[in-house]
Parts: sequence; C-alpha cells; structure tokens
Amino acid sequence: MESAPLTETIGRFPTTFSQQRFWFQELAKPGDPELNIAVRWEIRGEFSGAQLEKAVQQIIQRHEILRTRFIVDNGEVWQEVGEAVPFRLGMVDLRAVAPEEHESRVAAMARELANRPFDLSQPCLLRMTLVQLAADRAAILISAHHIVFDGFSIGVLGHELGQIMQALAERRDPDLPELDLQYGDYALWEQEFEASGALEEDGAFWENRLKDAPYFELEPDFPRPAKRETTGKTIVKAFPTDFDDRMVAFNKSSGISLFTLGAAALSAALHQWSGKTDILFATPVAGRTDVEIERLIGVFINTLVMRIDAQPDANLREHVGRVADTVTDALLHQSYPFDLLVRRLRPSRDPSRRPLVSINLNMQRAFLQERRYGDFDLVSVPSHMPGIFHDLNVQIVGRNSGWKLMLDYNTSLFTAETADAFSDLLLQTFETILRDPEARLADLPRRQKAVAGPGPATSVAKVAPKSERRVSDHKDIRAELQRIWSEVLGRPPSDCEGDFFELGGHSLVALRMLARTQESFGQRLSLGAFLEDPTLDALAETIARVLERAKDQAAQAGENAELWDVLPLRAAAADSPVIVTVNQPFLYHAFARQISEGVEVVNLTIAEEYGLTRLAAKDFATLAADAADLLRARYAGRPIALMGHCVDGLLALRMAQQEALARENILLVGMIDPLEPAEVVRRGRFERVRARWSVRLRRWGHYLGAKLRGQIGWADLLRQTGAGEKLLRRFGAIAPETEAERHAFAVNHRLVQMSQEASAEPFDGDVALFKTEAHTDAALRGSFGWSRFLPADTPVYQLPGWHQDALMTTGVEKIAQIVQARIARRMKDASRHGG
Repeated sequence: MESAPLTETIGRFPTTFSQQRFWFQELAKPGDPELNIAVRWEIRGEFSGAQLEKAVQQIIQRHEILRTRFIVDNGEVWQEVGEAVPFRLGMVDLRAVAPEEHESRVAAMARELANRPFDLSQPCLLRMTLVQLAADRAAILISAHHIVFDGFSIGVLGHELGQIMQALAERRDPDLPELDLQYGDYALWEQEFEASGALEEDGAFWENRLKDAPYFELEPDFPRPAKRETTGKTIVKAFPTDFDDRMVAFNKSSGISLFTLGAAALSAALHQWSGKTDILFATPVAGRTDVEIERLIGVFINTLVMRIDAQPDANLREHVGRVADTVTDALLHQSYPFDLLVRRLRPSRDPSRRPLVSINLNMQRAFLQERRYGDFDLVSVPSHMPGIFHDLNVQIVGRNSGWKLMLDYNTSLFTAETADAFSDLLLQTFETILRDPEARLADLPRRQKAVAGPGPATSVAKVAPKSERRVSDHKDIRAELQRIWSEVLGRPPSDCEGDFFELGGHSLVALRMLARTQESFGQRLSLGAFLEDPTLDALAETIARVLERAKDQAAQAGENAELWDVLPLRAAAADSPVIVTVNQPFLYHAFARQISEGVEVVNLTIAEEYGLTRLAAKDFATLAADAADLLRARYAGRPIALMGHCVDGLLALRMAQQEALARENILLVGMIDPLEPAEVVRRGRFERVRARWSVRLRRWGHYLGAKLRGQIGWADLLRQTGAGEKLLRRFGAIAPETEAERHAFAVNHRLVQMSQEASAEPFDGDVALFKTEAHTDAALRGSFGWSRFLPADTPVYQLPGWHQDALMTTGVEKIAQIVQARIARRMKDASRHGG
C-alpha cells in the first residue's frame, strides 16, 4: 500500500521528543530503512484476506496516529490527523510455488517491504502484505515508520487485529474498550510536563551519572567510516530448551527482573571481550506508565543509558546485584527523554558514531501475544532488520517456541566471525551465571582484541578539536547566515563562531535555522551536508555552491526546467552510472532500493506546475530532445541507463537516440510492457477494436482469477473497469481521485497520443524488454512489434502479474537484478576496451 491522501484535517498537535528525533534522522538520511520497523507474523487456520484488510481499516480508524502526517510550519514540526485515510492490503499468492521455495520468497518480499521508504508528509505510515502459503496458512508482513510506531505497538496491533478478525467472522462487534486518549493528547501532555520543570530532577540524575563517562565501544575489525553507515546483518542462535525454566527460577531466587539478568550477562561479556571495566550500553523502555497509554499505537519509547561497573574479582551473583541497583535507578528516572539528555551533556558531534552509546540491548518476551482467535492462530516470527542504529544490537527474545539471541552487527565495522564469536561468548556468560553464580567475572572466557594505537576519542563530555576551516569568500552569504544563527540561537552575531551544536543548537533549532535559510536564499539545503560540518563558514560555502549550481543548471537546461522535474531516488558518487527512470516516480522507489550503492537512480517526470501546459505544444521527437538536453546538462560524460514503463519506455528509447546523449554513454534502454510502434498500431478499425477487447477480456480474466484465489477483494476487481471505478468512487468505497493522479493520467494520455503520431527509428544499442501477463506469447515472439527496429538478439524477460503490477512487488526485484547485471557487463566491457 502506498501513502494515502489526507482527507479533512481534524487536529494538529505538537510532536513528541521521540518523533522529533526520528524526523531529524529522516531529514539527515531521507528514506534510510533504519527508521522502518519490520514485523512478520504467521496466521494459521480459517481466515480471509478481506477480513484482514477490513480489520486493519478499523484499527486505522481507531488510532489517530495511523491517520497522521507530518509538516513543517515556520520551522516547527507538527503532526496533523486526518478524518479518514484509505488502506489497501497487499496480497500475494504462493500456493502454486513449491513449499521449499516459500521461505526465500517471503524473506525477499519482507526485505522489499521493510526497505521501501515512507513519505512523512502523507498519512498512514503503515504497510501490510498477506502472503498466502496454503489454504490455512499465510505470512503477514508489516512495515511501519518509527515516527508513529514502536515495539510495544506490535502487541497492540496484533491483539486488536486478532480480536476484530474474530468478531468479523462471528458477525459481532469486537471486544475492545473505547480509547479514552489518542496520541495527540499524549503529545500535548508531554509538552506541558516538560514546560512545568518536572523533568529537572531526572535530568540532574542523568547528568551526574554520565558527565564523566567514556564512550564505550568494541574495537572494530575495519576502520570506522567517516560517516555512520546503517547496513547490517544478523546472527541468530538458540538458547537451550530448558533456558526459560532455569532463568525463571534463578530470577525468582535472586529477586531480579528478566532484563536485569540480560544486562548483567551483556556487561560481563563486554568486560571480558574488551578488558574495560566502565561499561555503557543503551536499552529501550516502553515509556507507557499509564494503563490508557498501554492501549495506544504510537511511539512512546525512550532510550536509557546503562553505566555498569564491572569488577573482575566480584563473583557473578555480586555483579548481578550491582546491575540490579543500576537498573532500578535508571527506571526510577526513565521519564527524561534521551534527546534532552544529549542536549544537556553536549557530547562531541561525530557523524561516524551515535551519541553517548554504541551498543544496544533488548531482552524480553515477544511483543505479540501468540494465541488463538476463534478459528485461527496468530504467531510471531523473527523479522527482517531494515537497518542498524548501533554498532551492535543485542536482541534476546522469548517466544512459545523458545528463546533466541539475535545479534545485529554493523557490517562496515565487524566481520561475521567477530559477531559469531561474541554471540558465543554471551551465550556462555548466561550459562555460567545460571550454573555457577559464585564464579568470578575474571573466570569467564576472555576474548580481547588487540588495540593498535590510541584508538578513537571516547569522551562523552570533551569536545574534539576541529581541523582548520577555510573562510568563505562569500561575505554577504556569511553575514546573512550569521544573522539567522544569532536569532535562532539567541546569541549576539559575534558569538556565533564555531560548531552550531556546541553553541547550544539542537535538532529542532537546526530545523528552524535551515527553514529560515531556505526562505532567505530560495534553495533547499541538504541536512546531511550541514551535519557533516555544522559551522558558519562551511554552510556559507555550501550555499554558494548550491546557488552557483542552480544558476548553471538554469542556463544549461533553459526552459526545460519548467517541463521536467528530476527527482533523486538513490544517491551515489558523482562519477557513477546513472539510471534515469521516466515518469511514475512512486513506482520506481522500490526499484531504486534494489539497486546497489554504486549506481545513482533518478526519476525524470513531467512537472505538475507547468509541465502539462508545455507538453501540449510538443511532439514526441522534440520532447525526447528536450529531455536529452536536460540529462546532458546534469550528467555530462557519465554512463546512463534509461528505463520506462508502457509509453514511457518509448520515450526512453527515443531519448537514447538523441545526439545530445553520446551513443557510447548509453548503457541500456529498459522497456517494460512497451506500446507497439506507431507503424504497428496504425491498422484497420476492426483489428484495433478486436485487439482492445482481447486485452480487456484477458485482464478481466486475470483479476477474476485473483479474486477467486482470495488475492484481491471485490473492490479491486471492480476497479479494473472504468465504470466500476467510477461507481466505487461515487459511493466512497475508494478515495476520490487526487490532483496528482489526474495529472499522471493526463500526462500518460498525451504521451500515448504523441507516440502514435511519431514514426519509430532503428536503434542498435543494448535494449532489454520486459513482458507481463498482459501480453500474449505473440508479443513475446515479435518483441512487441519492435523486432525490425531493435537488434535481433534483444531479449524479452517475462514478469509475473498484470501490466500495472510490473513495478510492484511481483516484478521489481527481477527487473532490478537484470538491469543491474546488464549495466555491470557493459561497464566491464567498456573498461576492458579502455585498457
């Protein structure tokens, strides 16, 4: 399900501290999957996709946070709640696939769903797909943005989903209490609570506890990148089958909690691995201290910093007792937001590290209460990790099937061998605590990595010296920036030299500053670039470059700037290959996520503001020439691949034929379900009518089969005819058509007209054709009518699903794999010729 349009706004609320942190992180790294929460369940028994979809729709209506979008107004981030938003459940049927292939297919779909970015300006930051594995078994894949969802919300969602689906099957109202509060009420309360000064006591506690703390981290296997990366992998290991019984008995006899045991074991293992005694790591707390809040979906989570003194000569029982005191003190002061703590301590800003802590621990029983709801069971399954926040993330989760250790490790820092060895050490530590609590910490297995040189600066409180900055020659820009900084920081202009954050700035102040800067200079600035060097001189230089680049692009692209928008989908180095996708930008988001980091992906789309008006005066050849001029201005000398779906595939091919784009720089033209050349389309009236009705009947048969298999609902089936869609809109069964949808339809309609008036031209470059089930085998044999215009060896790759499904889950992974492989081959051939 893509982002839904917002209906009437029924409320605007401030954002909470947690939401502000996630908003700031999203701005710094747009679309980074580390901010997505991935969940995977199994449903077993009697159920239907229609019941699941309707249950989710009721949950969205029940919880305002799932109808919320985020906006910036005068530098402040707000959350706006819509009265209603539509939701569609994604459905995939794998019953015809061999059972031994199910897990790999589901895992791939889970990765794609979890890695797909969200647009925070649109409501309903939740997606869900039902993957049918058998008549009585399916996987439920969920992805939600952290700004509206946390771990505890998983349990709330699962419980309500089960209750509502059971009630629907039994034709009764669900047994769920009315919600007395909504997330917006909590946001208002948090704002008032912070303003009252009630948090000061907790703040003083944390400042006293952490002001002289070192930055604890394990020595990495690889040099730490200058900028923190979020790619990771997971090692999963099972605890012994009797672990739960032994752990419960030990905790009861020692008077400790489940988490205390986990914190004691992790701190002991970290001590043995590193040889350090001052151990620090983070842990999330649910932050739901009232019963009313426990019923809400939303982000209430807070991060606590555990600082534990590991004494080698103490026995494990004594160590557990010391950790219990630390945990108790932390929980008594858990209300102080982590973001306020960072502002209070003002640690050195280091883009290669997370503030204060590098390791995270979470030990608990699974959020989803696995149980039976009427005729079906809802079961928790380990889920995909979209991205990693910390160097190491230690998750210890108990399910009905047993306890498992899941160690997420940052692959830019650690090898799989290191992660495996540390997980073994942690399991051994748990075993020793339960078996022989009188043993000393020093008697545990020890794995210490050699440290070469002094290592990275580790002080939380001390500020690392900055390298010398080159003073900008753009004095007017710098003076205006200095004025803005003075206003937002509340300092005299002369006192605004240095690091923005060391001068008292924090994430919200930075947002206000960037908003005013954008308003003053008329250019959008990269938050990531600012964070890399948050000084006046560096920002002045960045603005000067942005203004100069905008000037150059306007001069080079000329009037095309009003016709085309170039939207970034995946960034890469300035000399990397570029995949240019044409129109339909939202469909290409998932495609871009599948492409490796060494390739840039952009979308060239007809601009909404002026593009349609300008398009009316163009023909197909001049439109392609204008687009090629724009691409030459932006990507001169870089290897380019062009991709288009349906009529956009024809436009991509015509662009590749323009003189503005050097022939040797065109790596590939990808055409997905392309229209036939005009020469083929120009046939008799009877043939045209017969062809049109043939497609309609096969499309209706395709979707009718999907309905009979339970993959789609009646509304989805009716939408396949124009009359059916109008009827559904009239009765409110589907959302009204948005301005963006009307624009996209008008552009597509005009492009089809233009293509039918243009003559095809031969092209001897590398082309890949993709065919969905919308086309017959005759189209496959004749290369969609393009066989006499393209090289004889042009391949045609078959994709599952109908025409509009090609860039959705069913086909996008295959398209990305093929395109990437063909680009790599062309680059290799070019390198060999160049050598």
